[in-house]
Amino acid sequence: MRTIDNSGTNSRNHSPGSSGSPSGGKTHRAGSARPVAVAVWLGAAVVLAWLVLAGRTEAAMEAAPWLFLASWFVYVAQWRPLLRTDADGFELVNGLRDHRIPFAAVDDVEVRYTVVVRAAGRRYVSWGAPTPPGAFGSGFDHVSDLKSRPLSILPGNERISQKETTTGRDAIVAAWQDARIAGLTGGSGIVSSSWNRPAIIVGIIAAGWAILTAVG
Repeated sequence: MRTIDNSGTNSRNHSPGSSGSPSGGKTHRAGSARPVAVAVWLGAAVVLAWLVLAGRTEAAMEAAPWLFLASWFVYVAQWRPLLRTDADGFELVNGLRDHRIPFAAVDDVEVRYTVVVRAAGRRYVSWGAPTPPGAFGSGFDHVSDLKSRPLSILPGNERISQKETTTGRDAIVAAWQDARIAGLTGGSGIVSSSWNRPAIIVGIIAAGWAILTAVG
């Protein structure tokens, strides 16, 4: 088994990409996910309100189903997804399908551009886990600044030094490592998966409304 972490240094410190949960675990999500969702929803509301106030009722009625469909898609793809860790395992909340993965069932955890949990012979990808820090966030700006200086004024170790950045991805790796140390892995845990029926029903309604508007 291996843990692959390309996010920087491992740390258990609280980070912007994580928050405490009522069960005592931590909830991790991409920092930009919910702001993007809110921005899209506000944009949709502004467009619809502008059409109504401008007296273009027919145009507003034609735009409404598509704005509703876009809002639903943003909810599923940006607002809802997250990865939660607690004392027992991982909970992957994706757009339409959720997975509860106990540590006993986990074979491997990979943290690269996405977080992947391998368990019970299957591969579970988290939609909502924090993304890797950007180039500037990981110290690329510092390195670029150093590269612009003459080599004669740089200390020997300064040419490769970078700022240390901790992320929510580090806490995910730490939870897996702690479980391995505590002997909570390698057992016969069962992965449970479930569909988010309310989101699926709303999505069907939104898609149906948009299709009816297009063909009508």
